[in-house]
Amino acid sequence: MCTLLVKVKEMFSFQQNLNGKTVRFIADSCQHLKKFILYYVTDIFDDDVIHVITKLGKQLTTLVLDGTNLTDVAFSFLKNCPR
Repeated sequence: MCTLLVKVKEMFSFQQNLNGKTVRFIADSCQHLKKFILYYVTDIFDDDVIHVITKLGKQLTTLVLDGTNLTDVAFSFLKNCPR
């Protein structure tokens, strides 16, 4: 099982450079990902979230993203996550 956790109090050096492209790459590379928790990743947009949900939505038990740049379009795709 591949799990990526970036917690608020654990500032990993790579966390500062995570963006939508990186999030898409992780979704493509970790096909058995169950938990996707990304705090402070503000450079993520609707298309990035839709990509993650399309790739992993049926198996994700946890998806936490910063919604600063997201619109209703991305949030409407959450219905594709059955959990």
